[in-house]
Amino acid sequence: MNNKTLFHKWWLWLLVILTVLFIIIGILTSQYFTPWLQHELESRVKDESNGLYTLKLHGLDSSLLSGRISADSVQLVPNFEAWDKRQDISQQDTSATKAPRTLIDLKTNKLVLAGINFIGVLRGNPLDLSKLQVIQPTILITEMRQDTTESHEPLHDAVDGIMKQLRIGAMEVEEATLRIRERQDAETDRISLEKLTISIKDFRLDSTAFQDKERAYYARQITLESGQAAFALPDGTYKLEATALKANTEDGTLNIGNLKLIPLLDNAALARLKGRAVSTMRLEVPEINVSGVDYKVHSQYNNLVADKVVLRNPSLSAYMDRKNFSPKGDKPLPHDIIQQLKTGLTLQKVEVQGMHIRYEELAEEATEKGIITFENLSATISNVTNDKNRMSAKSPAVVDAKASVYGKAPVALTIRLNLLDPDGFHTLQGTAGPADLAVLNPILEPTAFISLKEGSLQKSDFKIDLYRNKASGNLNVRYQNFKVDVLTKDEDKRQSLGKKILSKVANKVVIKSDNPEEGEQLRAGDIAVVRAKKRSVFNYWKDCLVSGFRTAAGVEGIGADLRDPNR
Repeated sequence: MNNKTLFHKWWLWLLVILTVLFIIIGILTSQYFTPWLQHELESRVKDESNGLYTLKLHGLDSSLLSGRISADSVQLVPNFEAWDKRQDISQQDTSATKAPRTLIDLKTNKLVLAGINFIGVLRGNPLDLSKLQVIQPTILITEMRQDTTESHEPLHDAVDGIMKQLRIGAMEVEEATLRIRERQDAETDRISLEKLTISIKDFRLDSTAFQDKERAYYARQITLESGQAAFALPDGTYKLEATALKANTEDGTLNIGNLKLIPLLDNAALARLKGRAVSTMRLEVPEINVSGVDYKVHSQYNNLVADKVVLRNPSLSAYMDRKNFSPKGDKPLPHDIIQQLKTGLTLQKVEVQGMHIRYEELAEEATEKGIITFENLSATISNVTNDKNRMSAKSPAVVDAKASVYGKAPVALTIRLNLLDPDGFHTLQGTAGPADLAVLNPILEPTAFISLKEGSLQKSDFKIDLYRNKASGNLNVRYQNFKVDVLTKDEDKRQSLGKKILSKVANKVVIKSDNPEEGEQLRAGDIAVVRAKKRSVFNYWKDCLVSGFRTAAGVEGIGADLRDPNR
């Protein structure tokens, strides 16, 4: 027998032996190891959770040689009765282990874990997977009690056992459904996501990965896409909906499709709940695109940082009933909102494109609603931040906006706000016109009981300094043939005899019908306003413009006293 023939025979026998070994290992795995593994996993979950969870594995398959585990379906079922018992015990005995704040109900279709080092796991080494794939999981998270902690420890410090220093090379979650509710008997979900797909690369659950500036949420890259998404405010007054979400931690993008803010109560019910007059708002934004999102900063410090936010064609409508409900409490300035944030915020630039705004109000003595609209509003807002290193009097937030009131009266405005100024200082500077003054009657007649009978505005410019409690400035306005009707508050009459006489006297004697009048200089309108803190910042700005126009037109005595803070 020559060497070549002998060599071939040895290779043949080696292949036969290896094949037999593989077959034996496969038989042993399917007959003994897989059933043992299933029993071990199901028992360990029940024991280590102290009866809070039951794990059910269906169609479990495993391979010792390839380090692979798969299941046709997986169920993790919480035991709410066991949770109640543990909660009762922990309340009676403070040394007892507290019941967890949340319970998770999980159901999946296909589950695959690949690249498992079974020997390493048995030796107590961290779980290291090359791949984790979950197909069509349904996850229901029930918040069993309120979260009262102000800050949470990082996830890598919170986990223990086999999850400590977990590593996953690639993770794929496909077509998931996620629901979060506040109680077991909750009728609606607080958060829901449908058709959620997540792809994660190089996930490492340890302190080094947490602090790594090249990672976000312990991973080298996370991409997320979802279909319908919803979030209900904790007080049950509004919910947010979107038809699509998309995020990518590597390129720093976030895209939201068809975002809606929907009130869950009508205005009367909302006002009764709050105990005061409130605005009911509806918002629709067909498209929101955010770029330069620093997910790494958010994952470490919970700060919100982005370079640019673009809102395309948003629509906002609001309604307030001041007749049947009274305003109470002080309304915040933009400074207050920013300063009260519990997390860091830095938005370098926000663009609003093609916005429509509609505001309706039922005044204290009105019989019908006043309406004002702003069409085709475009705005650029820069340096929105509560970072003291970025915000100052020299580098304020700046709003540049243009719109058309009722689609007929052009307005341009620049607002500068030092958002960290404790006195709420900001400035308004802008222009308005040309326009027919009568376009303002839909808001003036039902709320101020004044009708602009005639008059044309050629142009107006203004500059105002505003503080938390008062504002001053000047308004230059060029107009012609300005005449008003003072209206009665009686719903059956537009004008009583007394109001007709008052209107004639005002138009003939008091009101300066032209500015400038023939042969005279332009009359400047001085602005002097004390802020009515029960009203919004928009009302504050409106009062300043009214103050300047009254002075220029010589009608300071008509309407509310703008120096009365209780008006």
